[in-house]
Amino acid sequence: MEANSYKEFSQIYDLLMNDMNYKKWTSFIIRKIGNKNKILEAACGTGSITSILSENNYNVTAFDLSQDMLMKAYEKTRKNPSIKLLNQNMINFKIDDKFEAAICCCDGVNYLNIDEVLLFFKSVYEHLLPDGQFIFDISTKNKYITLLQDTYVYDDGEIFYVWENILDLEEKKVDIEINFFINDRNNKYDRINEIQIQYIYDIDEIVLLLQQAGFHDIKVYDDYNEEPVKDSSLRAVFTSKKL
Repeated sequence: MEANSYKEFSQIYDLLMNDMNYKKWTSFIIRKIGNKNKILEAACGTGSITSILSENNYNVTAFDLSQDMLMKAYEKTRKNPSIKLLNQNMINFKIDDKFEAAICCCDGVNYLNIDEVLLFFKSVYEHLLPDGQFIFDISTKNKYITLLQDTYVYDDGEIFYVWENILDLEEKKVDIEINFFINDRNNKYDRINEIQIQYIYDIDEIVLLLQQAGFHDIKVYDDYNEEPVKDSSLRAVFTSKKL
């Protein structure tokens, strides 16, 4: 997705994601990385995971394609010295540093086509120290089939939005259009239109791409739980290591 498409979307991103259990996700990540303190976070958005990791004494270098998302993250993290925010693209990021662990949460990988996923995995691998860990999630095919075929409407008086999904299983993608109407305090509504494409991946496809990038000790969990992924999982969480 182009960076400028997030300019207005960044204003309502946290509202849209307010049902995400960031603390649960971060607890899972912390259990897996242990005392690996130097963390790289890809597609950090407005910095919710970044902030929690910092509060738990981790040093985080976080990047996002959208400068507007990063501005929100900057406001949220309040110039925290343990956090470094960068404007980078997932598929070709270059940071003059090496990290003990890397993470990518909340479907970041689903926004990449299959060639871009491999480029992303290879870039992460190159930025990790030996024995570095890589943890990320994807929305599963089951989630797209069961939850993202309908139109959703939300209205709390201040913000009204209509979320429409067009699922294409043959092309393995879903086209998403979200129209937001935000009350500007003068009883008028500003309209924000957001168009996204998310790609659908089988678990085996992602495992193969990780292996091609050089990762090993690959495990797949059910939605930041300690249970293995299953057919009914809505979110799959991958952990892997660099040799």
